[in-house]
Amino acid sequence: MVWKLVLKVMVMVAVMVGVSNYVLYLMTGKSPFSKDDIPTIATPNLQNIVPALPAGKDTVYKWTDADGAIHYSSEPPPESHQASAEKMEVDPNTNLIQGIKVPEPTPEKAVSAAPPPQLHSPHSIQGAQKLIEDAKNVQNLLDERFKKQQAAMGD
Repeated sequence: MVWKLVLKVMVMVAVMVGVSNYVLYLMTGKSPFSKDDIPTIATPNLQNIVPALPAGKDTVYKWTDADGAIHYSSEPPPESHQASAEKMEVDPNTNLIQGIKVPEPTPEKAVSAAPPPQLHSPHSIQGAQKLIEDAKNVQNLLDERFKKQQAAMGD
């Protein structure tokens, strides 16, 4: 019962606010909540802001710790890792990264190649016999595979 009364009051307030806004619009020609009444805020021009970059080259150290993690730092590494540290020069005025050092290729040892298999034309007697022999070997492999599959399925 109280909820119905509260709901009726809320509806009446909403209707009154709407009617008063409309009457105010008819009298002044402006909506009470128009954008014209909201003050504007000046925003700074961000196009003229330039980040401050270092004037010259920076020195960066790259080193690997005992766990195998690679570290990059502008400070020299600890004394224990001085030997494995790599010193790099970084120029902020370039948009390039130093290339990865490619190790020298090691000459491959000569592999003694097996003599190529003798290929016979299938139109010759030896070629036809080899072709039939190969077909029989493939058929034997397929028969063995089929028997294993039948045994696995329990047939």
